[in-house]
Amino acid sequence: MSTPTATQSPAVKMDGFFYPPHAKPLKGDEGFIHATWKFLRNPVEGFGPLAYNQPIVSVPNFGKKLHVITDPEGMMQVLQHESQKFTKTAIDARILGPATKEGLLSVHGEQWKRQRKAVAPMFRKRHMEDLAPLIAETLDSFCEGLDAEPDVELNAAMAELTFDVLAKALLGDPQGLDGERLKYATRNMVTSAGTLRPDDLIPFPAWVPRPISPKGSRALKKLKKAADELIAQRKIEPVEDDLVSLLIAARDPKTGEGLSAREQRDNLIGFFIAGHETTALTLTWALYLIGMHKPTADRIREEVLVVCPEGNIAYDQMVELKFTQAVIDETMRLYPPAPMLNRLCQEDTVVSGREIKAGDSFLLCNYVMHRTDRLWDNPLAFDPDRFLRDPSLKAKGAPYMPFGAGPRICVGAAFATMEAVMSLARLVRDYDIAIPSDCYPKPLMTVTLRPEGGVPARMFRAT
Repeated sequence: MSTPTATQSPAVKMDGFFYPPHAKPLKGDEGFIHATWKFLRNPVEGFGPLAYNQPIVSVPNFGKKLHVITDPEGMMQVLQHESQKFTKTAIDARILGPATKEGLLSVHGEQWKRQRKAVAPMFRKRHMEDLAPLIAETLDSFCEGLDAEPDVELNAAMAELTFDVLAKALLGDPQGLDGERLKYATRNMVTSAGTLRPDDLIPFPAWVPRPISPKGSRALKKLKKAADELIAQRKIEPVEDDLVSLLIAARDPKTGEGLSAREQRDNLIGFFIAGHETTALTLTWALYLIGMHKPTADRIREEVLVVCPEGNIAYDQMVELKFTQAVIDETMRLYPPAPMLNRLCQEDTVVSGREIKAGDSFLLCNYVMHRTDRLWDNPLAFDPDRFLRDPSLKAKGAPYMPFGAGPRICVGAAFATMEAVMSLARLVRDYDIAIPSDCYPKPLMTVTLRPEGGVPARMFRAT
């Protein structure tokens, strides 16, 4: 790949839009074996014309049916309106179970409600205002590193930034936390667990163990050890209102029972994974899109210079960064942090006009929904202004669900968005982003949506 330069991408077409990499759909005439191979290799490449053109597609699945939903009405029914009829699937439990079996990402019912209540205070609006300065401090340190070494791989650089934000803002800036080791361990764990295998297509019960690779096993041991040490440290040296302390202090309002040691640890591991990997990828894709489309970079810089010409963006200034927010929205439309969700139906119902039986499973593919012609104008184009032209695209029930929907919507969505907007505004205002003109990384799904092969970039101070 060529050296990063500040040239315009050849993928910018005559209409002025940049058409970024996407997972090429199946043509529809592939055989079962080829289509299955494509899905296992990269799940977002495993959908054909029916999924892109119909709200629901149903296929036989070991005596039951698998329903693929790519429509907001069906998504909202499963995730919100009738969410009590659906649980996560056995494959979710088998993939995430080794790391987060007793945590918020995996549990259901009263156990889930108790844990959600425990961590929700961390992400209320009044607390967001307190966390914003901590994000700003982390950005200051990150920019010092950029000034010393401007050549970066964007995904690795953003993972460094967001993990440091996680440690400082949510974990109380614990002493002795080996962030470098944990970043790699988290990434290795997600890669190992999130890479599909042929046996994943067999509907084993949730209790059947799913072996992970030696590399993934070592990574999981590191994550468990770090979480246990952090909890032990907090019990000796409490810190008010950080995530670890909230988990330790959480009590059931009826019984007074606290979270078990396993629940505390599995929730922390869940936040190691979800608390920095997803935001890091949103920033990676956003900076890639901006680096390949200079007019967008210029507009962000102009907007931020008016609102905040120097220093870090304050919490109450973010509302004025409308175009910067639209760029984050458009990035998550094209590359949603969680591109696919699974659900298992527990009782007979009707979804999108189709009869659903207990035991049927669902793939809720917002990656496909975000890119369908029937729901979006020019869906493959990078067009942040679509969210300014039509704010209703972000309304409840709209075809835009980067964080899911309903009771199990990402608890940290507001924090992740604040972190992404603050970071993008500061970085684009202060730095020019040069990316090789031939850099066109395919989105590759391993739980999250990564740029295959990474994104080399040079970030140097704007003059």
